[in-house]
Amino acid sequence: MFLEPGDPVRVVWDGARLPPGSVAKKHFGVHATAPASALKERVLVAAERAGGRLAMLWREREPGYQSLQVPVWRRRLRGVKMVNAEEHAVPLRMIKDADEIRWHKRAVKVTAAGLKTVMRQLPQMKRECEVAGELLRHYVGASHDPIAFDTIVGGGVNAATLHYPHNDGALPAKGCVLIDSGATAGGYCADVTRTLPHHGRFDRPRFRELYELVLRCQELGRKHAKPGITLEELNAIAWTPLTDAGLTRHHGLSHHIGIEVHDPSDRTLPLAPGMLISNEPGVYLPDEQIGIRIEDDLLITASGNENTTRAIPKTIAAIEAAMG
Repeated sequence: MFLEPGDPVRVVWDGARLPPGSVAKKHFGVHATAPASALKERVLVAAERAGGRLAMLWREREPGYQSLQVPVWRRRLRGVKMVNAEEHAVPLRMIKDADEIRWHKRAVKVTAAGLKTVMRQLPQMKRECEVAGELLRHYVGASHDPIAFDTIVGGGVNAATLHYPHNDGALPAKGCVLIDSGATAGGYCADVTRTLPHHGRFDRPRFRELYELVLRCQELGRKHAKPGITLEELNAIAWTPLTDAGLTRHHGLSHHIGIEVHDPSDRTLPLAPGMLISNEPGVYLPDEQIGIRIEDDLLITASGNENTTRAIPKTIAAIEAAMG
């Protein structure tokens, strides 16, 4: 682990730092520590040992911090060939070990507490930003971990925009409210969507009908998510009630979840124990001011799957009870 040694003069500005040494080694549980200033030279030596190559990870789709570091290191290490290790790392990241699963479940527990609180308070809330703010308070307040992604809160017609970005609209008096959010713990994400009636009751016949339809799709996804099936095969099964009803499928049923909320994956590989995937069918009808998505997180097991988000109400009866 490479650490900034710290400057006593800067303590009043930046706070105290744990410098490289035996205390830091024990605290972080690492084999060795070194000053951050030595990082470039160490990387250069390692690259030379590897035939003038440096392996990094970068993604063309949804690039993150690692991808942004690639051009930085290209400039710092002239003459070193950059090799994308993503294809080799993806199969490793797709299978979570017991520790990773524990962190994910901790993130789910925080997410569940926030969503249950919002369900109770939603009928008194007037704007999308109130919902997003309450969730942020719960997710960050638990341990000051970052949220998994920018929360989506869409009321009425806004719920029919898949990645609605604004959260600044008014909540419709008896309309639907779509909430897509997640906390993190130990760097691992939760990803949960619930669609709620603002006033707490599914008493609009069309909304109730469509909600039950999406719920049937989701149950098919949960039932058939097991080792040996691919995500495309799962899609073909789970969306059947919706497409049979003449409605349009706008997105895939699942993505992998891990350190990133859309974790890198090879969608051609069959599901295997240790994989974490979303299960999120949806229907989007802006002309009717209705958007419904129901999303759970599934851990693939040897015999099928475990719904890690099962404690968060989603049936009509459970939601109405939770909303009082």
